[in-house]
Amino acid sequence: MNKILLTGLVLIGLTLMQSCVSASKYQKSLDENNQISSELRALKFVNNQNKNLNGKIIELETQIEQTEEVMFEINNKYNGLKQQHESLQVNYDKMLARNQDLLEKAFADKTNLTEELIAKQAELNTKESKLNKLEQDLSNQKAKLEITQKNLAGRQERIDSLTYLLDSSAAKLGELRKKISAILIGYSNDEIAVEERSDGRLYISLSQNLLFKKGSDVLDWKGKSAIQKLSKALNSDQTIQIIVEGHTDSDGSQNLNWSLSTERALAVVEVLVESKINPERIIASGRGQFHPLLQNTNEENKSKNRRTEIILSPNFENLMKLLNSD
Repeated sequence: MNKILLTGLVLIGLTLMQSCVSASKYQKSLDENNQISSELRALKFVNNQNKNLNGKIIELETQIEQTEEVMFEINNKYNGLKQQHESLQVNYDKMLARNQDLLEKAFADKTNLTEELIAKQAELNTKESKLNKLEQDLSNQKAKLEITQKNLAGRQERIDSLTYLLDSSAAKLGELRKKISAILIGYSNDEIAVEERSDGRLYISLSQNLLFKKGSDVLDWKGKSAIQKLSKALNSDQTIQIIVEGHTDSDGSQNLNWSLSTERALAVVEVLVESKINPERIIASGRGQFHPLLQNTNEENKSKNRRTEIILSPNFENLMKLLNSD
């Protein structure tokens, strides 16, 4: 720019020095000078513009530097964020893989648990079914137990009643035995024996020597008198049942012994009935030689086997009703 101004001044000086030149040349010089001035102004304007542009360039360069610094910081941050992202991506991938493993394990566990649950449910159903059956069985057993308890209670009542009847019967037989023993004082044990046996009955055994002659079915007066006395005791309790059994020894034929024992039993029954004993209370039977007290090996034993027994027992009708009741 200074070179241009210097050139202009030189040209002006030369123009002045040549003032003596012709007017046309002067005019030409003047025009050229004006042109140069115009160009100079234009150059000044351009120079000012250039200065402004240089300022703006400097400002832009400053802004660029600042922008480059910001970009550097941004780039650093970006690189840091990129590294963080990459690290996070690695961690995410790991977590994703771990999550996948956990999901697969959880699914497997769920499948196993579901299978176990199904198995447990089936087992529970089986146990519940067994429990229901047990409860039903228990209910049935309880019902049976209640029925059994009722039956036992009923049986206990019957047992108590039977015990009472048996005790009463035993007491009656005991009292009757005392009365019979008191009435039959004066007779020897060989003639009349009174005995309670294990079957709960009272046996009055009258020997043949007291009642009959050997081989006869006709009562002697002494035997008839004994039976009449005995009838007084038997009439004291109308509930006592009377069985009259005739017995013989083994001498003679069986048929004759049966017949003789039966006739002797009937002869005793006839006296009992004459003594006001209700015949409905009496059973007569001939046992012949088949129920001896002793072996018929000698005359002493045979003498004891030849007997008539009056067997006294309670009326078992009520007892049988109790036994046969449900």
